[in-house]
Amino acid sequence: MTAQAALGFLFFSLAASGAAGQSARQLSTGNDTVWRINLKNDRPTNCGLQFTQITRDNKGGPILQADSRGDKSEWNGCVTIPKGILKAKEDYILTFDYEVVDRAARTAFFYVFARSNSLGYGADQSEKWSGEPGERGKAKLRISPAAGDYYIQIGIHGQAAIRIQNITIVRGNGWTILPLTGVSVGGQQAPAITGAQRFTVEAPAKTNGPVINLGDFGLVADGGSPPSTGPDRNLMAFKAAIAKCRETKASKLIVPKGVYRITSGETIAFEGLSDFIFDGGGSTFLFHQINGRKAAMLIKNCTRTVFSNFNIDWDWKIAPLASVGRILKVGPNATFFDIRFETPPPLDPRRWVGMNPLDEKLRAPGTGTEFGVAIKKIDSVGPQTLRVWTTNAAKPVVGQLYLLRHYTFEKNCMVMEGNKHLSFQYITIYSFPGNGFNYLGDQDHFELLHCRITYPENERRCITLTGGGFMVSQSQGFIRLEDCDFGYTGDDLVDIGDNVHAGVRRVDDHTLVAENITPWQCPFNAGDMVEVRNGDFSPTGFTAKLEKATGDYKTHETTLVFDKALPGHIASNAILLNHRYNSHNCIIRNCYFHENRARVILCLSADWLIEGNRFFHDQYSAIHLIVDVAQYWAGGFGAQNIIVRNNKFESINPAGEHKGSAIYVSADVNSNPSHYPLLQNLLLENNTFTEMTGPAVEAASFRNLVIRQNTFINREKAPIALKMRGAIRAELGSGLWVEGNNWTTKNGFDPPAIFYDAETTKNIVCSGNLLKN
Repeated sequence: MTAQAALGFLFFSLAASGAAGQSARQLSTGNDTVWRINLKNDRPTNCGLQFTQITRDNKGGPILQADSRGDKSEWNGCVTIPKGILKAKEDYILTFDYEVVDRAARTAFFYVFARSNSLGYGADQSEKWSGEPGERGKAKLRISPAAGDYYIQIGIHGQAAIRIQNITIVRGNGWTILPLTGVSVGGQQAPAITGAQRFTVEAPAKTNGPVINLGDFGLVADGGSPPSTGPDRNLMAFKAAIAKCRETKASKLIVPKGVYRITSGETIAFEGLSDFIFDGGGSTFLFHQINGRKAAMLIKNCTRTVFSNFNIDWDWKIAPLASVGRILKVGPNATFFDIRFETPPPLDPRRWVGMNPLDEKLRAPGTGTEFGVAIKKIDSVGPQTLRVWTTNAAKPVVGQLYLLRHYTFEKNCMVMEGNKHLSFQYITIYSFPGNGFNYLGDQDHFELLHCRITYPENERRCITLTGGGFMVSQSQGFIRLEDCDFGYTGDDLVDIGDNVHAGVRRVDDHTLVAENITPWQCPFNAGDMVEVRNGDFSPTGFTAKLEKATGDYKTHETTLVFDKALPGHIASNAILLNHRYNSHNCIIRNCYFHENRARVILCLSADWLIEGNRFFHDQYSAIHLIVDVAQYWAGGFGAQNIIVRNNKFESINPAGEHKGSAIYVSADVNSNPSHYPLLQNLLLENNTFTEMTGPAVEAASFRNLVIRQNTFINREKAPIALKMRGAIRAELGSGLWVEGNNWTTKNGFDPPAIFYDAETTKNIVCSGNLLKN
């Protein structure tokens, strides 16, 4: 059989040299059934049932009817397949057909997971989904057990009902392999992908106004002394000087170089300024508290303004942001663990937020499982050593070094809202208990130039920000990061998208209620154009203007009244896109992103250029070209028209998240990729990937993904043993071009290839690739 016949959706031809091409092949046949339900007197003998009854279809086949609506529990296991079926280090696929009967609440959903008691929750392999009554589908869970005690559970979160049929576990993983070399493929040409357009952030237009000196308003360089208990003189100086700038239409506010404490916990606020420069003169503004959820600095409703040449820091002597300790012992059944800290140990249980393993050499997030700590009590058992009694059986690894964060997202360092043409230049954040640069509202044309998130010179701390680096909740786009250095944070470094909302209740032909929403996080206002999409992001065809939007903070609901009639049916898991916002046209160029916890760049919008950056030892995938909707959050309209070129990816994803991929592409709904190809026209070109943990690219929910002229190098042993290292893996997509790339793989390593799901992936083009040892 020819390659064309074997893979009708692939476009094959022979190489110009006349050499025979290598056709795709199935990684495993997938027809070796290892488990089906076995019934005796209509009761199962090889699985356990709860909340579940067995009936028969018209052909006599068993139907499992699972119903948790009569129970108030949050997690309801319905079908449990016991351990012993799955063998360690083998691959399996579990599939079954389902029909949703009812979801009593919008927050209810269905799930299936494989879990090892010996490895804990962090080693779960799972899938979850929702759906409307009457909706049918097929669940598929690929399982690669790392231990021999995995069991499987199918269940319901909350109150709902579902019918399940044809549960089957087969040996294999269902991926088809297409070799990278030996195949010359013709046919379709890759589409033209343009990425971001050039734009300019306008400089202040008027430069002849007064120059105000902050030192003339009672500023005190008191950073070397303990905080004063008296009035916050430095905040008062800022307030007076900023008011003078506004009154006199000043062109510039300058600061004598020094270290200045802000002791009151209040915010330095710049609001309503135009054609203005704030020059910090190399000064540091030092905080040790922030009242409520306020920020260190706020820039709001300013136009053509520049903020430059200053640092912001948190006083670790008063309130350290994190601690580092080594696990000495874990008690029986993980009821306690002993940990020796490098600094005075934290005795307040409220400061035990989360622990993640560190790489011993880099002292940056490394391989292993993070965990939260539910503390029962803390005992001191030695010099800087604590015994921590837990209620959640936390399982740290003896001998492992861990970072313990004392904060997460409590405070924000710099917040920008409603500005036009705003430039940050040579600003450094040394540390803060929350996000670094937070950006939201009706604003556009913003740039971060030569900005840093790093440690003070000659001082090695264990974390910079306990939250993320640069976070965009809503905007109207045109954002640039250039020549920046971001590292050592406690969450994602760059997250640019727009708040969207999933979950609605229909009131009448013109009215929807957005349920489980925080109105200030996901704002709607009269006059906004709002699009309603299905729960998988596929279009409903409906977009209309809001006549009224009423948020209720107590019930976490917003009532939306549209100016035209809604479609006849709106699913309860429908997604709302507010087109008042569009964080598009973003350029990230020549930056260094390194040694942070979690992901690096989250691209959730259209028209991007990510060029000339270096990514080094970041805990999870370096770039996410995604959209993400889950029960308690939702973000982005989806990555489209994106160029990623001339970047270097080094030792990415040591934790193995998202199968260890360096670049992750997926429209995720409840942590599973959507079947709708929302993510379109993505180009990965001239990048270099070295020492990957898993696949170089993991892709789903896409249309037109081009991977060309990249270099992939794996010569060293991976930090954890994952499969498909350096490969391209794809499912639920159409149009994949893999052309002109070079792979270098050490002898003895599994050769990379294109792994794809033949049932859901169409139109693959592969040519001109080189694979060498």
